[in-house]
Amino acid sequence: MANTQLCDATHVLAYIAINNNSQVKSAQIAESLQTAPSLVRRIMSRLSKAGLINTVQGATQPMLSKPANEISLLDIYLALDEHPELLKIDQHTSPDCPIGKQIPTVVHHYYDEIQDAAQAKMAVISLQDIVSDIKSSQEKSVADIK
Repeated sequence: MANTQLCDATHVLAYIAINNNSQVKSAQIAESLQTAPSLVRRIMSRLSKAGLINTVQGATQPMLSKPANEISLLDIYLALDEHPELLKIDQHTSPDCPIGKQIPTVVHHYYDEIQDAAQAKMAVISLQDIVSDIKSSQEKSVADIK
C-alpha cells in the first residue's frame, strides 16, 4: 500500500553521495535496494531530468549536480514522475449513507493541510542530513562490534 518511490530515489542519491569518487554502476545500487538495475536506471533518469544528478550514458560515475546540502527531500519528492499524495481519500464511499456521502469532502482540507506540512518539512531536510545520519549509524555499528 505504501509508495516507496521517495525512499528509493533518496537511497540512490545517498549511495551516489557516499560513493562520490567511485565508479557506481546501477547494478550495485540495485543490489543495495534489492531491486532490478532497470528500476535504478529509471530512477536515475528522473533524478537527472530534475537536475539532481549528472549522468553520461554508458559511464559508471553518476555525480550529484550540486552539493548534498543543497538538495532537499522536497527536491527529490518533486523529481518523481508522480507526486504521490501522502493520504488518499476514498472516493468510493456509499452516496446513500450520510457519513459515506460527506466524508470525502470533509477530510479533503485536513489532508491538504497534512500534505502541505509534510512538504514544508521535506524542504528543510537535506540529502546531506540523510547522508550524515547514514554515516553516523555506520560508525555506531562498527563501534558496537568492537
